[in-house]
Amino acid sequence: MTRSLARFSSVCLALFALASSCKRGTVEPGEGSEPVRIRSDGRLPSLDAKRVRPGQITVDGIMNEPVWREAGTTGALVHPGTGRPEPRSRVNGAVRFLWDEQHLYVAANIYDSDPQTPFDPSETDPHLWERASAVELMIQPGDHGDNQQYFELQVDPRGARWETRFDDYNRPITTAPNGQRMFGHQEWRTNMQTRAVISRGRRYVIEMAIPWRDFETQGRATVPPRAGDVWRMNVYSFRDGQSDSLAWSPTLGQGNFHFAPRFGRLVLAN
Repeated sequence: MTRSLARFSSVCLALFALASSCKRGTVEPGEGSEPVRIRSDGRLPSLDAKRVRPGQITVDGIMNEPVWREAGTTGALVHPGTGRPEPRSRVNGAVRFLWDEQHLYVAANIYDSDPQTPFDPSETDPHLWERASAVELMIQPGDHGDNQQYFELQVDPRGARWETRFDDYNRPITTAPNGQRMFGHQEWRTNMQTRAVISRGRRYVIEMAIPWRDFETQGRATVPPRAGDVWRMNVYSFRDGQSDSLAWSPTLGQGNFHFAPRFGRLVLAN
């Protein structure tokens, strides 16, 4: 009983520290109001992405449109291995989703007070996971969870991108004629709009508008999707070679960040 009480107390303290860490400065979407949940029970998280009218979102990294305050949110991100809040992490935050007939809208609010951004936005597929602070999206059209035909996007706080498409779990991985390792189909590109804004000493925001048409998967899902459709996704924040990282849906030791059976469910609501 004493051990259970101590464990309960430690969790309460962790939740209090995490909530307190998010309550600095002006309150904006996701700041000081994101739900904090323990996700260690193995259940997949699900969120409803609200449908907006075309033109309601301006991709500027500011998130001052009223619809962002009503957007479906991941809640506070958690440790990818345990599913528990990690108040000492430098990449705490939350991610919000909206959609319309043309785009998936994503806004990541990350409380990294000193993000590392060594890459130039003009570089092609820099290895953000090795040296940058960044946000990572894993997207699998449809509600399959079988690791077939999924996409990976990473964006850092200066707007540098990593984009690729995979046929299966971490496959293919090949070697180019110049000896460089190629992860997935790196020739794949999105036409997404993205804007990152860094508030030194507080956080950074990355806002994205990703065209649905970029996610064609040979009929495995309706593209563009319709209201009521479910797509599988996961979201990660990271820095320091991913030694400090958090997730929406924790992997709980079941594979790495690419393990689609652990992707959460994004419901495209009206």
